Amino acid sequence: MTPSEPAAPPETPLEDDLAPETEGQPSSAAAEAPPPEDTAAQQETGAAGTSAAAISTTPPLTATSEDGTPATTPPNDEEENRRRKILLAALLALLAALCLVAYLFIRYLTRPQPLPELLPVPVEVNYPPHYLFSIYDVQAPLGVALSPEGDRLYVTESRGERLVKIFDTEGNLLGSFAPPRTTPAERSPVYIATDTQGRVFVTDRLQHAVFVYDREGHYLDTILGPTLTLSEYIAKHTQERPPAGTFAYNIFEETVYYQSADGLEQTLPRPDRPAWAPLGVAFTADGRMILTDVGRKEGKENHRILIFPADVMASSDWTDFNPKVEQLGQFGEADDQFQFPNEAILDAQGRLIISDGNNGRLSVWNDQGSFLFLLGAGTGEGALNLPRGLFLDERQRLHVADAVGQTIRVYDFSLPEPAFLFSFGVPGTLKGQFNYPNDIVGDATGRLYITDRENNRIQVWSY
Repeated sequence: MTPSEPAAPPETPLEDDLAPETEGQPSSAAAEAPPPEDTAAQQETGAAGTSAAAISTTPPLTATSEDGTPATTPPNDEEENRRRKILLAALLALLAALCLVAYLFIRYLTRPQPLPELLPVPVEVNYPPHYLFSIYDVQAPLGVALSPEGDRLYVTESRGERLVKIFDTEGNLLGSFAPPRTTPAERSPVYIATDTQGRVFVTDRLQHAVFVYDREGHYLDTILGPTLTLSEYIAKHTQERPPAGTFAYNIFEETVYYQSADGLEQTLPRPDRPAWAPLGVAFTADGRMILTDVGRKEGKENHRILIFPADVMASSDWTDFNPKVEQLGQFGEADDQFQFPNEAILDAQGRLIISDGNNGRLSVWNDQGSFLFLLGAGTGEGALNLPRGLFLDERQRLHVADAVGQTIRVYDFSLPEPAFLFSFGVPGTLKGQFNYPNDIVGDATGRLYITDRENNRIQVWSY
């Protein structure tokens, strides 16, 4: 058998424990003290009484001052230290946030970039840009390019005087230029590009040529065909290298003009008209020039891509212009054929991306000149209508000016299989709306410059 535990003594009522003592009067506890003979019994049950007292739910006594009001309990040191640590941590976090804001502000002033690129840790965010402002004083702009320094904007006009105009990036007009000895009716500048030397290359649909200028718009030379320049043609006939800017040729005339060593104007019969029609022009990072050709040969369309070697293009003397030009593609609707290819550029993986205008798609080829795949054909949110100008930013986001779609479509080309990201811009004449966008270029700060042809302006957007 298990011995039974001694019974606990009855608890004293709570009000007796809390009853205040009256001066000159014994407490109730003293008045009810047990007689001496009960002391031994209390000692026998002392352990049990202590246990019961330990689990008692009696609330703690409240300390009072001499005048009877509750006394203030001194603050707990540990609680005070905890509060001070929390306050210190909050202040340090606020200071760190202020330092980050100051860092981003100073960095933006020294190297303007979109916010995700300004953050000290990589942030991969894809979001549409926002509209900033528009540049006017242009007639039906088509092509757009930036100087290598990013401080000048070159824009071609397809109406009016049909000039190439120079703006700063805030839209201030700096100047204009055009091929020598031509009238507005005899020239039609379309696409435009700059090389690492700052030279400006302009394709002309009426002249069937590529005109070359310096940074200020001073005429330098003309590429008359894949293997012929105007300076080379004159040098072969005169046995002298003509100084830049002292010669000219208009395809609608029968004469080439040049200046002799004694400063007199001389003439030569015109060269044979080339069987080509350069349209798009772009430069690769290593200096190669890529042209799209929409000419005719032997009475048939001869749409193709021409790639000129970097060493020939970098030369300042084209009197012996004989580049080994790579060619790919032909006219047609098949996967590896083109119908009015507008522009062609290289991505970071060496793939050649071509806006195949009238086929309504992007055609992608490898660095060996072999066809890879199509993109943007068919229907859906990433489908193209009439792709024209192309721009690829540092994150390998490809921007495509969809002229008939009245929007800019953006694709991620950092992937082995490119994917559609988003579009921006809608049809219209208001701010941020497009009416036949034709070309696009961007700078290192995240700004985009888009020719809005029928609205007679260049729109400026920014990430």
